[in-house]
Amino acid sequence: QSAIERIAQRAACEQERDSVLIATWPAAALAGWLAGSENRIQQSVCEKLLAANVTGEQLLCLRKGDVSKLGLGTLGMEVRLLSVVRKVRNSHFAALRAFFNAPPSCSSCSSCSSSSVAAASTIAVVAAPPPPAAAAAAADATERSSIPHDFKCPISLELMDQPMIAPDGFSYEEAEITTWLASHDTSPMTG
Repeated sequence: QSAIERIAQRAACEQERDSVLIATWPAAALAGWLAGSENRIQQSVCEKLLAANVTGEQLLCLRKGDVSKLGLGTLGMEVRLLSVVRKVRNSHFAALRAFFNAPPSCSSCSSCSSSSVAAASTIAVVAAPPPPAAAAAAADATERSSIPHDFKCPISLELMDQPMIAPDGFSYEEAEITTWLASHDTSPMTG
């Protein structure tokens, strides 16, 4: 089971689950979902996205300039599509952040059962707790190490909130790659 599927299992509703799983959808599944009654994207727009082979992962990175290049027709449809993209992107990354910031809740193994967690926290309280700065640094390091590599910006090594695919084919946090390109003429990954 992939990390995305594990995150989707924690979704509170079908809409939240879809916003997580969208990153795994091929173009046909994405076009069908966009044409759904909730999203109200015209069939002709869905057909153009399908013809361009836009996948769910690519949709999450779609920007205004990308939508304009697709030639979707009316400005209203472009705005509607961008609104759907923004909504699903925010929900997608909020679910990822919630998943990676949540304490372990595995009930299938003895080391993660609630009684073990309670016992471990009791032991931790009895033992002298680390200084607040050290505890925060350790928690931050643990959180960063639990985030899958593909979700981290290669520049900042942090979970991407606004990912974008650069011409070199790598995904970066939008602010990080913008800052990088302001002072460099080369890719951070390929040189």
